[in-house]
Amino acid sequence: MFELFLVMMALTSPILFIIFVRNYFNYKSEVNQKILALQKDSDTEAVVTMQEKVEVLVARVIVLEKIVTDSKFDLGQQINQL
Repeated sequence: MFELFLVMMALTSPILFIIFVRNYFNYKSEVNQKILALQKDSDTEAVVTMQEKVEVLVARVIVLEKIVTDSKFDLGQQINQL
């Protein structure tokens, strides 16, 4: 009876091993695809926030350039808006 168990294990072990390896790689590829999708979403959000920050900084630099080059009275209001 024990010999029959050993023969069955010897015959089925490679098949079970192949099944487990295949399932592992399928799982890893699904997880990698989900991670890539999440990274794309977070990257687009990060790009949008960085673009908004750049727009604000460009506006501030424009006002600062006006302060340095102009001496008009409306610059005081623009300084207060900063």
